[in-house]
Amino acid sequence: MIIDMNLELDDARVARCRHCGTQVGTADDPFSRARRAERPSSDAGSGVHADPAIFSDRDVVLRQRFCPGCLTLLSTEIVPRDEEEVRGWRM
Repeated sequence: MIIDMNLELDDARVARCRHCGTQVGTADDPFSRARRAERPSSDAGSGVHADPAIFSDRDVVLRQRFCPGCLTLLSTEIVPRDEEEVRGWRM
């Protein structure tokens, strides 16, 4: 089953990269094997106009997940660093 342009779920309920076939997770935890990077939110580009410190006393980061096989970008979010998971992913 195709999830999006980068992910598919096979019959064994394994989430795989559609580009290289590498397992990135399972149906229960689609990004359990994905590589994760955190950087300053300003690295997100021109869409981030203001310093998050103006609005929050928490450290805000750009969090991204990538396929461990081909490094295709799978998800991006700007979130407080101390929140482990803001978006829930379920298949």
